[in-house]
Parts: sequence; structure tokens; C-alpha cells
Amino acid sequence: MRYNPVNEKYKIVLHTPSMTQEQAQTFFNVIKILKTYSVRYFNPYTGEYRTAECYRGDRKITMKWDRTDVGILYEPLEVSLIEL
Repeated sequence: MRYNPVNEKYKIVLHTPSMTQEQAQTFFNVIKILKTYSVRYFNPYTGEYRTAECYRGDRKITMKWDRTDVGILYEPLEVSLIEL
């Protein structure tokens, strides 16, 4: 078996702050609409900032707690952005 890479692409994992249920719903509705994203990120290999066109990959959401006075609070959300 041979490993013959065709191209090198980056996967950027976006972490958000903790969110309420309403904020999480708004966030997911916005990222659901867009098909591609222009992302500016720090490239640790070159030490410079770079802009890449990405598509949305895996999304992860975890409920932190459900309180009657505050509502549902979610852990920081994770969204994978994969370079086209």
C-alpha cells in the first residue's frame, strides 16, 4: 500500500462561548443557511494569518444544565470548518 497525498487541506474547529438555548438555535440557523464560509485563521506552521474557503463539517452541542430560572445552558459549541 502506498500513501500518495493529492493535496493538503486544513480543518478548523470553531469553539464558541457557552450559550443559552435561544443563542444556540440562532447560531445553528445561521450556519445552516450558508454553504461555504470565508475563514481567516492563524496557520501555526507558517506563523501567519491565512484566509480559506471552507464548508461546514461536524457540529457538536452538549447541554450543560436546565434551570427553571435561567433556562437551558449549553457547553461551548464545536463546528468543524474544512477547507475546500
